[in-house]
Amino acid sequence: MRSALLLALGAAVSLLGLAASAEAATTMRLCTGSPGKTYLQVGEKLAELAPKLTAGRLQTEVVPTAGSIENLNKTLAGECDGFIAQGDAVEFFTQKVDARAADEIQVLGELYKELALLLCRRGSGIDDIDEVGDQTVAAGSMGSGSLATLLTLQQIDADDYGKITVLPANGFEGALAVVDGQAQCLFDVIAPQSDLVRVLNDNERTSGQLYFAEVDNDDLEAFAIDGKQIYEVVTFDDEIYPNLAVTGDPETLAISAVLGVSRAFTQAQPQVNSALAMLLLMTAKDVQAIAYGEQKPFKE
Repeated sequence: MRSALLLALGAAVSLLGLAASAEAATTMRLCTGSPGKTYLQVGEKLAELAPKLTAGRLQTEVVPTAGSIENLNKTLAGECDGFIAQGDAVEFFTQKVDARAADEIQVLGELYKELALLLCRRGSGIDDIDEVGDQTVAAGSMGSGSLATLLTLQQIDADDYGKITVLPANGFEGALAVVDGQAQCLFDVIAPQSDLVRVLNDNERTSGQLYFAEVDNDDLEAFAIDGKQIYEVVTFDDEIYPNLAVTGDPETLAISAVLGVSRAFTQAQPQVNSALAMLLLMTAKDVQAIAYGEQKPFKE
């Protein structure tokens, strides 16, 4: 009798072990960003920490992409389960690209603040984005949040930004377009501490040709969706990139970089909801260290 009981208990323990293993096998395909951009680095950090912080309940597979808009497209298409994106790009995508996003994706929370950095060619005479006029700005590829942000700015203030000619060139490609005279400025929404900006500061071809200008229109800070402020004007300590710092600490826009998921994924895997909440909370310092360096280089 006792042997039969022990066998039954052993079988129950084995079943519980199998159930735990099945739960631990949950994998989230996370759409991130392109090389040189912080989304990819943050995604890799989340993938590293997820198994440890969620007691093995969540694994993360990093999917490199062109950026926020592609991330949202892939999530709706079922190619990714989660995504990193700009908060304003999520709103832009829902309103202008695919209204299904309102019901089919969920933003879990903010990872860190990105900055809308405007890097102009020396000799252009541009100190602020208001002065660009009808000139050309490189503003990200078609799948990036940077392009979505500039299009949103044109929508908010057509008088100041509506005449800007947009060259859809991203990151290093956009910077080279400015250096080669194809555009006057590069507009990139990016973490303050990024490989892209560091390379532009350190590389001889770009460091003597580019400088930070401002993005500080008060109408942009007043812009809100459903009563929620989307942009915040901050002062950027640009001396962390001394070769690009010409005009003094510029004012620019801070925009939330958020972590989101497909509702279909969390509905099919309800046990991951608490794991994702734990991941978002417990990785904050690690993620911000990637985005900001030793300390946050901007002030509200």
